[in-house]
Amino acid sequence: MAITVLVVDDSAFMRQLIKQMLESDPGIKVVAVATDGIDALNKIDFYRPQVVTLDLEMPRMDGLTMLAELMRRHPLPVVVVSSIAVEGGEQTLQALELGAVDFVTKPVAKPSQELWQIQDELVLKVKAAAEVRPEIIEQLPVAEPVPEQDFDNVPSTGIVVVGASTGGPRALRYLLSQIPPDFPWGMIIAQHIPAEFTQSFAARLGSLSALKVKVAEENDEVRPGQVLVAPSGLQTGVVRKDGKTRIKLEQSDAIYRPSVDYLFNSVAAVYKENTVGVLLTGMGADGAYGLKLIKEAGGITIAEAATSCVIYGMPRVAAEIGAVHYQLPLAEIPKCLSSVLARYKQKQ
Repeated sequence: MAITVLVVDDSAFMRQLIKQMLESDPGIKVVAVATDGIDALNKIDFYRPQVVTLDLEMPRMDGLTMLAELMRRHPLPVVVVSSIAVEGGEQTLQALELGAVDFVTKPVAKPSQELWQIQDELVLKVKAAAEVRPEIIEQLPVAEPVPEQDFDNVPSTGIVVVGASTGGPRALRYLLSQIPPDFPWGMIIAQHIPAEFTQSFAARLGSLSALKVKVAEENDEVRPGQVLVAPSGLQTGVVRKDGKTRIKLEQSDAIYRPSVDYLFNSVAAVYKENTVGVLLTGMGADGAYGLKLIKEAGGITIAEAATSCVIYGMPRVAAEIGAVHYQLPLAEIPKCLSSVLARYKQKQ
């Protein structure tokens, strides 16, 4: 059976082009198109598509308003397809937090030959979205007040590294909202995201966290209670310099920039057993082998369980290769982090 899709865009040209792109794959059928959010909600009720592609900037009801209403009524996997993704990363990040599974950026230029460049990415992401269970989309844990933790006597010599891809912005929003302000270790995050989004992404995480969050820069010191976000387009690692651990950025032609594996490998080599690796939702296998290196170096490894993953890809591979100490739903990971750090205290 073909995957059924509703295409939502206020441009007649884009509606037709996206339909043609999707139906170039025999496994996808566009059952209807919609001109704005109100039209889309009515057609979703009638056609019951498996996936929705959604523009953000539309008349009458914009994409964010429509997405919030859709998630309230009956959640469906949504892939944002919008040029505003480049011009205003903030709105795309809001869409991901509201429940959109993924996004594709329309080229800003209008010539159709440039627009066709997104076809393969669009087809791949719609197919992946079709695998997402609606209950996963709607069950993101509600952020609770962060309980007080006893981190006295926990040495500041360790680090937490977190990797994520599809579904990661939403998961990271929850995770960081549950980390207490006196968290005694530094944290580095590698999230697959376009370079244009990095600053907005770090700023949104910072607005939700009691910790300081910033985009990592060359030679930044890794400090307790600070979260560094790996910049897109580069590889982020760590080195020991003058008795301190500092960020080392590298150029790379790898598929993933930042690569979770690259970050995890680098950290395992420097911090060894004083490392906690966390691998969250995402397609593919990036981070799985790096997580195994952290485990082999004596560190602790945590992977998100299938019950809460938007895409159970990266954590699944990690579990299959024996890289995981704890496999937990997202809601249980913050408590596990605190317990793990308490264990480091007991070692002293």
